[in-house]
Amino acid sequence: MTVHRSTKLIGLVSVAILVLGGCRAEEQGRLTSYEPGVYKGKPDTQLSEAQLRVLRQRSVYQGNSVVASGGGVSPKHRDVRKPSASSIDLSKLRKRARLQGGSGTN
Repeated sequence: MTVHRSTKLIGLVSVAILVLGGCRAEEQGRLTSYEPGVYKGKPDTQLSEAQLRVLRQRSVYQGNSVVASGGGVSPKHRDVRKPSASSIDLSKLRKRARLQGGSGTN
């Protein structure tokens, strides 16, 4: 009976330690009630003109799928050589396309 009581006491103390360990200082005052579509956090700070200018410049470098610049990569950083028609093995290309298509025929 005392072994059973000791096991209970050790278990209770372990649970208490785990529960109290979860009460860290950074967890206090944390937002716990949520409403869908409602932001309850700290308001955003306004960006300065210098920060906006940097962000705009970075977005120019990223480009988009319509721009013919190759996705925003500068010409000196991309390989502009195109494979010649004679360097492409069409039979291997067709076989690869069939395998990717799921037909599984060779």
